[in-house]
Amino acid sequence: MLRLALAAALTAGPAGAPQLAYAPLDPDDTVTAPAGPPAEAAPDGEETHNPPWLQYVLLDRMEWAFARGEDGYAWDFSSMVGGKRNRVYLASTGEGAASGRLDYLELEALYSRWVGSDIDLNLGLRWDARPHPNRLYLAAGGQLDTGKLWLGAFGYLSKQGEVSARLSGYYNWELAKRLTLQPSFELDAYAQDVPALGLGRGLSYAELGLRLRYEVIDHLAPYVGLSWSHDLGRTARLTRAAGDDPETKSVVAGVHSEF
Repeated sequence: MLRLALAAALTAGPAGAPQLAYAPLDPDDTVTAPAGPPAEAAPDGEETHNPPWLQYVLLDRMEWAFARGEDGYAWDFSSMVGGKRNRVYLASTGEGAASGRLDYLELEALYSRWVGSDIDLNLGLRWDARPHPNRLYLAAGGQLDTGKLWLGAFGYLSKQGEVSARLSGYYNWELAKRLTLQPSFELDAYAQDVPALGLGRGLSYAELGLRLRYEVIDHLAPYVGLSWSHDLGRTARLTRAAGDDPETKSVVAGVHSEF
C-alpha cells in the first residue's frame, strides 16, 4: 500500500494546476501563415517594372576589306530604344575605299512595334546620302530577332516614286565559348530601272559573308572572314558598261561589339 501511494504522489500534478483540454494532432495537419492580399496581376504582355529604355546597341561589323583591286572599309551599326512594345530603331551602314572616299552611306530611323514571338514591325524613313544623287525612302517591313537568328524584310518607296525591296539576315553559330561563326546574306531588288543610280529592274545585288569572331573581353570580339558581293541582272550590265567589275571578293578583318 505504501508503494502504491508513493507512485500516485509522484505522477500527480501540483495541487491546483490548471488542466488544459487538448485534442491529438493529426499528422496531416499543417500550420500556415495567414494569407496576405492576392498579388496584383500584371496587364497582358506587360512587365510589373519599367523596361529599360535602351534595348540594345549593336556594332555588327567595323571592318577593313582586303580586295583584289582597292582595299576598303565598311560598318554596320544599329540600336533600339524605347519600351517593351513601342520602340525606335536606328541604323547606319556604309562603305568606302582605302583612299578615304565614302562610296555608300545609308541611315534609317524607324518606328518599331513589338508584336510577339521575337518579331517587330517597322515603319519610317531611310536616307541614302551616298551615292549621289541621294535618295529619301519611306520604309516598311519587319524584323525577326531570336538572339541567334536575325532576318529583315523591307520594302522602300523613294521620293521619286522608285520601288525596291531588301531581304537580309545572319545567324550567330556558337562553336565554343566566346567563339562564334556568323554567316550572313543580303538580296536587293528594284521594280524599275534607276539609271541615275546605275540600278536595273529586277534582282540587282547579292552579298554573302562568313565571319569568325572571338570575344576577347565582354562586348568586344575581333573577327576575320570572307565577303563576296555581285551586281545582278540589268544592274550588272550597267556596271560593266560603266567600266567597273560587278563582282567583289575580299578578305575582311574587324571588330564586333554589342550591349
